[in-house]
Amino acid sequence: MTITALRRLLDEIDTQGGPEAARRDRLHLTDHHEGPRPMAQPVPQLTSIPAATTAEPPTVPVGQLLRWGDEHPDADVRDQAARARLALTGLRRRHAADQELTAITTEAEQLEQRLAELRAREAELTPAKAKKKPAQRDYDPREVRTWAAANDVDCPRVGQVPKRVLDAWRATQPQTTSA
Repeated sequence: MTITALRRLLDEIDTQGGPEAARRDRLHLTDHHEGPRPMAQPVPQLTSIPAATTAEPPTVPVGQLLRWGDEHPDADVRDQAARARLALTGLRRRHAADQELTAITTEAEQLEQRLAELRAREAELTPAKAKKKPAQRDYDPREVRTWAAANDVDCPRVGQVPKRVLDAWRATQPQTTSA
């Protein structure tokens, strides 16, 4: 039995009442494929022990097998059936969680792609901002700093030249008339 077929079978068992319905033999399982239905064949009752063969033993539907295990007189077999049921329940839960995680991941990727498209469109529609031109200086900061060092005026070596230093430097410069 393939994993897909097992999942379908488990889903069908769940829709028909779950493990309790399987224990009570109230399941009406159908195969969703054409051709012979090896899982639906009744298990032949053996009257004698057959000689060892290389053929695989006949397969039994999960619902029937669990019911058989629940009704078995051996406590170990009943315990195995209970563990199998727990394992199947755990697999169902994990499968559902993985399916949901896959859906979430797919949706997140689609939303990220859509957001990228919207941001690109927004960038196309947004008018370009005028770049601010740096303030035009009527002085060379190196020249002002050199003057400040020669005249013992406190001026930082880096950054903007303070206004008080500029005012003192301008006062010493010859006045040019703008015509």
